[in-house]
Amino acid sequence: MICQSLPRVRNLLSKGMTEREQVMAFAEDLEKLVYRYRDEFDITVASLVGVLECAKYEVLLSAGGDDDEFEIEFE
Repeated sequence: MICQSLPRVRNLLSKGMTEREQVMAFAEDLEKLVYRYRDEFDITVASLVGVLECAKYEVLLSAGGDDDEFEIEFE
């Protein structure tokens, strides 16, 4: 599935997607993925949200390097 969408993504990027267009494409793909897993698997909403929270945490941690976009404070 990912391999099938790569040419489409490369094509869109080569045309110069705006940041808003990129965000919308990501949101649409994420929504499709979430609903696919809810339809195809016996996964609870709590489990799905937990996985998304872990992914969010990983993204935030990886952004803590040289990127000044996020300032993360842990208590």
